[in-house]
Amino acid sequence: MDVLELDLSSMASVRRFASEFGSLNLPLNILINNAGVMTRHCKLSCDGLELHFATNHIGHFLLTNLLLENMESSCRDSCVEGRIVNLTSSGHFMTYPEGICFDKIHDPSGLNDFIAYGQSKLANILHSNELS
Repeated sequence: MDVLELDLSSMASVRRFASEFGSLNLPLNILINNAGVMTRHCKLSCDGLELHFATNHIGHFLLTNLLLENMESSCRDSCVEGRIVNLTSSGHFMTYPEGICFDKIHDPSGLNDFIAYGQSKLANILHSNELS
């Protein structure tokens, strides 16, 4: 068994993970995106992104995009349909009435922890809709 480190709040870590996974030449037929954080205070990730959004959505989004070619190739080679599962929560209801406010997304002073979490979970749903 190989264990690879992945910190979804760090885009460098996501890129490193995808590269290391690719070098293993393993098939990939299913990807389950299920990491998430809910902190009491909004803060920024090492990349300057709001931590909820970075960890709960952008990390998953980047990881999925970096692994998509591998998944498509694995599915062709194995004749097994691929599947991407983005887990989310009913927390997507805890956001602004108009949905995700991208102009406020990385400004922790303009968010509360529930809205930050809700926006990240709503983004997961929108990402899933785009993938389907």
